[in-house]
Amino acid sequence: MQVSKEEKSIKRQKISFASALLIVLGSCIGAGIFFKSRSVLEGSGHYLTLAIFAWVLSSFAIISMAFSLLEISSVSTHSNTSLIDWNKKFNSQFIYKLSRNFMVFIYLPLTYFSMPLYFVQTLQDAYQAFSLATNADFNFNLDWLIVLIIVLVFLYYFSIVGLSSKLANWHNKIILVFKFLPIIIVVVLSFVMFFSGGAAKLNSKPTFLDIKEIVENKESLKYTIPGIGWILSLAAIFFTYEGFFAATGIQTEMKEPKKTPLAILFGLLIVTAIYLLLAIAMSIVGDGSISSFISVLKNDLNWNEQIISYLLGFTNIFIALGILGILNAFTMWGPRLVEELILHGDFKFLQKYKHKLNIEKPVVGTIITLVFSTFLIIILFLIGTFAFIDDSKYDNYGSKLDSLYSLADILGNWSALISFAFIAIAIFGGLKNRKTNKVKVTKFKHFVLFSVISLVVTWLILIFSIAIPIFDLLALFWIKDTKDVLVPRLVKVLILFAFFAISAFPIFFESLKKKYLKKKIKK
Repeated sequence: MQVSKEEKSIKRQKISFASALLIVLGSCIGAGIFFKSRSVLEGSGHYLTLAIFAWVLSSFAIISMAFSLLEISSVSTHSNTSLIDWNKKFNSQFIYKLSRNFMVFIYLPLTYFSMPLYFVQTLQDAYQAFSLATNADFNFNLDWLIVLIIVLVFLYYFSIVGLSSKLANWHNKIILVFKFLPIIIVVVLSFVMFFSGGAAKLNSKPTFLDIKEIVENKESLKYTIPGIGWILSLAAIFFTYEGFFAATGIQTEMKEPKKTPLAILFGLLIVTAIYLLLAIAMSIVGDGSISSFISVLKNDLNWNEQIISYLLGFTNIFIALGILGILNAFTMWGPRLVEELILHGDFKFLQKYKHKLNIEKPVVGTIITLVFSTFLIIILFLIGTFAFIDDSKYDNYGSKLDSLYSLADILGNWSALISFAFIAIAIFGGLKNRKTNKVKVTKFKHFVLFSVISLVVTWLILIFSIAIPIFDLLALFWIKDTKDVLVPRLVKVLILFAFFAISAFPIFFESLKKKYLKKKIKK
């Protein structure tokens, strides 16, 4: 009878299907859609039809990926390791360890760095809206240090919350309310402005700049050559879905773990419908960004300044609060991921903590992720504020914070793309498994079709996303004064190689160590 009571108590603490669905929404819907809508419009030559097609194609590719994961994730219905475990089951040991190291040493810490940072950035946008100022600069002497403290405070708070899946689940539900408020406000406001005669930066046909003009103006090649910018806009849309797989990392916290893939699928369908509506709304007035609403309302429609400031100020505050939902999902998942990997024998240097692990309340995993992430966050803040040059044309938040946000964008974009690449590699492994049947899976009827669609779109995006920064770097040979663009363009390429090196180095080190020990034994 006692066992039965304990089982019931544990089950009550578990997450339901509906709650899992909300976690998918919480981990996807953040500020991404508001940040990337403008870049999608620019990449489409400010042609609305092409921009909408970009959203439809990318969304279809993501949903195809989710359908593919119904079969892929059937091999790990009681695991928190998501794409790491998928690559372990369907691919080589090298790919498995590469994905593991990337997720633990790069992806998680960068998420812990960027999400609180984007929270502060959006608060600055709110400050600009409330004051109707020309920029969002706080004008503090040590603004970067204050932002660093805020980032760490929110990271530590949500990490403590993440120890309890029940408490984190409640946080997600509360934050989700704030996520939908700006969506409703922006959609309604956009259509009101549109029907009131608000101007939009749209063209009757796609318009792209001449390649010679682009190089001379030190712009990226993504703004020229019809099709290139559009393909890269697909990558921007992928970024807005980043984190959906974090929901697969809470399977052990669900009452019915097998229903996790369905929760992801339904969640993504809802997110896609919201994104399409929001993307259209933000494109029919202004330039695709919320900040452009100020000039439309003020100059085109002559609205009262106080109404404009309150409306857009509170909208940005709600967006900022929504970003915390993504942090909430990852601080719940990250420590459980780390503890499960230690439990399975990964990271030999952490095996001494094995007897202290408790995945339901991952104190050890939380401490490990916090220590490593804090160290990395401080380093990135110092690099971003003192050693990096902003070329993203922010010019809005103060020179040091402009550079920091620009660096965060580069790190975040690469991180998101590589995470999708590892999902694609896992799906490719699943396709090979259809021929070999080495791994026992629950087969999904249309797996092959949806896998091929998601793989083609994902690899097309990856090829162009990697090629363009390299071509931008090579274009410097045709630019006379490279002082202000050399560092950021070089850093963009170096970060990609650094990500691979950080992920691969422990594997090669482990291999060399084994060879050395074998030779020692023979002697």
